[in-house]
Amino acid sequence: MTTNKFSAKAHTRPEHNYSVFHQGLLHENNSEDYALRHLYSLENTKVLLQKWGWSDEQVKQGIDHATIDVYKHQVWLRIPGTIEKRKETIKIRGISRFVSKFDYVDTLIKRCWDKADPYKLEPGDNWDELIARGNTGDFYEVKLYKHEITCTCHAYSGSEKAFNQDAVATKHLMLHPTTQGQIPDKHTFAAWKYLGAETLNQYQYCWLERRDAAMREMQKWGDDFDDDNDGDEILTW
Repeated sequence: MTTNKFSAKAHTRPEHNYSVFHQGLLHENNSEDYALRHLYSLENTKVLLQKWGWSDEQVKQGIDHATIDVYKHQVWLRIPGTIEKRKETIKIRGISRFVSKFDYVDTLIKRCWDKADPYKLEPGDNWDELIARGNTGDFYEVKLYKHEITCTCHAYSGSEKAFNQDAVATKHLMLHPTTQGQIPDKHTFAAWKYLGAETLNQYQYCWLERRDAAMREMQKWGDDFDDDNDGDEILTW
């Protein structure tokens, strides 16, 4: 039984005997509980419950009583069918089942996609850079590489570390038909939308086109520079 006081209540209920893998995801510094905070979060769990037909009211009633126990290959989710409220026993919709880690990874991807706004991006100093405007007025650098996009925001960094803590979740991310390994983040997906891509394969094609266009522009600029200097040489003999 874990008595770790950090992370969400769903991850640290003292009356529940959590798996060894789950206990390994808990850290003395709770800011390092990346997998629990980004992958197996209450927000992702709420979306899954709604996907399974729970109403908003049922989710609201039950989510504070959820237990989320992460095993190596799957996640155990429990919400009791009855709760105590104002010294009365109230019946609510409950659940007790194992959930595929793919469901949590897929939910995170879709949530980030829905929050991605290409209109909050602007060109950077180079063709392979974009600048993202955060909700608090901060600016983040979105870097375009051939096989992935990175961002300097905390959400991207947290998600990257979350997948580093869970090899099975990473496998699902690599095999996902949309991401194929791209770390899900609203700024990276905003860059996809900005370029007109919906999958990693489409992004890689857009990246090549963007790079080639930049190379052509640089070549044209170089040619123009050479033309401007034609005949300007001073003969010294």
